[in-house]
Amino acid sequence: MTVDQTNKLRATRRRRKHERQAVIFGVLIAFLAVAGLGGLAVYNGALSLPNQPDFTASKKKGIAVTQLPACVPPETKPLPYDKVHVTVLNGSDRSGLASTVSKLLRDRGFVVESTGNDSRRPGTALISFGDAGVGHAYTLLAHYPGAQLLLDSRPGSSIDFTVPEGFAGLEPEETVELSAEAQLASVPGCVEVGQITPLEAPDRFADADETKKEPKKKKKKAKKKAKADGTETKVTA
Repeated sequence: MTVDQTNKLRATRRRRKHERQAVIFGVLIAFLAVAGLGGLAVYNGALSLPNQPDFTASKKKGIAVTQLPACVPPETKPLPYDKVHVTVLNGSDRSGLASTVSKLLRDRGFVVESTGNDSRRPGTALISFGDAGVGHAYTLLAHYPGAQLLLDSRPGSSIDFTVPEGFAGLEPEETVELSAEAQLASVPGCVEVGQITPLEAPDRFADADETKKEPKKKKKKAKKKAKADGTETKVTA
């Protein structure tokens, strides 16, 4: 037998050996998946064995709201806490979180007007306010420095505090950097309020506005009806 014939024979034997191994392993895996290990699974090419954690993709919860923060006007000082009216919104799936945070704020002297839910489920805390509430927002921001400031078109100076999933507590009171005599410092990268396009105000402000308009509409309608009926009362000098 020549050298070439010997090499060909060896190559044939190796190929057949690999084919037999492939068949054996294929049958073994199929048998385990069907008969012995009902929990066998593959995720993105990775084998997941029974009684072991599945390989699943982790998705970051919450949305990101894009808006530059508003600068605090010059000469603005922190407000007394009892002048800051806050609505606390639960932006997470943690039941009762808004109530828990409300108590923390009340213990520090803030006025909590109400609680509710924020369906946006943001990934970070939000402090929302209108033109008249910048100083109020910055006063609260000192107690939760990681919050994002959001300007919206609400009337008045009340603010909203949306609490995210990862909320672990307010800034310790002893480390809150506020002084009644010192001006509030703007956050880095801020712009003047007039340069920001405000977000739409929460629905509750529109509802409140309609409630105020309703008595005026009724009064105007009654006056118009009285005039048509000739029963309108005129005052003479």
